[in-house]
Amino acid sequence: MGRPKKQAAQSVKKISGLSGTADVLTDTDALWGVIMRQFRNVSRTYGFARAELPLLEPLHLYEQLIPTYELHANQLVTSGSAEEQWVVRPNLLPGLLHAYGQRKLYETSPFNKWVAAGQVVRKTDKGEIVAGQEFVYEVLGTFNHLSEAQLIGAVWTFLSRLGLAENLQLEINHIGNTECQQTYETALADFLRGKKFGLCDNCTEHLRNRPLSVLRCSNVECQALLADAPLLLDFLDQGSQKHFTTILEALDELGIPYQINPLYAGDHGHSRTNIAIKYKNGAKSTVLGEAGYHDQMLERLSGKNVCAFGFVGNLTAIHRVLQETEIFVSLEGSSEVYLVPLGELAARKSLRLFRDLITARVTVYDNFGTAGVKDQLKAAQTSKSPIALIMGQKEAMDELVILRDVKSGMQEVFSYDKIIDEVKKRLGK
Repeated sequence: MGRPKKQAAQSVKKISGLSGTADVLTDTDALWGVIMRQFRNVSRTYGFARAELPLLEPLHLYEQLIPTYELHANQLVTSGSAEEQWVVRPNLLPGLLHAYGQRKLYETSPFNKWVAAGQVVRKTDKGEIVAGQEFVYEVLGTFNHLSEAQLIGAVWTFLSRLGLAENLQLEINHIGNTECQQTYETALADFLRGKKFGLCDNCTEHLRNRPLSVLRCSNVECQALLADAPLLLDFLDQGSQKHFTTILEALDELGIPYQINPLYAGDHGHSRTNIAIKYKNGAKSTVLGEAGYHDQMLERLSGKNVCAFGFVGNLTAIHRVLQETEIFVSLEGSSEVYLVPLGELAARKSLRLFRDLITARVTVYDNFGTAGVKDQLKAAQTSKSPIALIMGQKEAMDELVILRDVKSGMQEVFSYDKIIDEVKKRLGK
């Protein structure tokens, strides 16, 4: 009986990702690693509770919002049956507000601070899919201007820790309550009606639906027409004027610089304080996110008049700015200890060492691969870990650990029962 014939290897077709989408790999993209680590740290420091939102949401959630939300039905990626249609979330904010309203937390919890982050997907006017990463900070319930300022402080701290503070620009305006907006929109529409032939098609449409959205147009010709337009601040009632003064005073107290932009308005559905944070690089300006009150949106979803103020940020834009400007972001702090086990027995013993370090709240990078000591120590230096713990076959058998100061190269040997205390002492814990 002859040998069985060797089967030819099947060719594997390369599968490309969908156009407009991209992976976020913090292990291979150092910038994403830094962005997400700082985001988590700031969120925890400022006391925001994490909300994990579903990627798929009911279509009627957005159909209910579209009349008062800057989003068109043709931008949604939808599917499903006649009984249940769903949409891939195009933004995080509606889902977050829906989760709050659905659980009627306004009845049981007077004040909530939520944070969410993740992927969002929508279609362009040409039908192309565009995906990105977003984050949301939101305060909900009973709060005042100090909570509002503290939320902006969290965003400012996050962006500052990424090295962006020097070229950040915070533009702020107050668009009042519904009555103030309606009065102002009438005046703005009257002003623009005689100039409508100079407006772009989108702004002509805005004049019929929401004249405030003309203020958001980036078209140079439209912006030129607005130069002599009536100012929103002149149409605020006494309560809105007082509120605007108090938030400006709170930002002063926090030391956050701002520019009052009386011709700025946020998305459809925003009210009262409106904020945009931009990164200025020469003549180029990139919007990193916007803030505003979302009471109107929450009321359409829950039927309740509850305060909601938040900031929606564009993580993809932040990542792009860091790439384009080549701002140096420190990678230090990714791990305090780098484990270097040499051989099977040492690797097994290092599992216990890893567990004990984590229990002592020491951040550890573990490498249980087959690389030699030189390669692993080089990797420890690259990782910016101040300490490397080395364990070979002999050390594993004798319950010993070699502690190496990565920067100086000095090494000492410690018994296993003393190594955790020594590491904590050197780290100042």
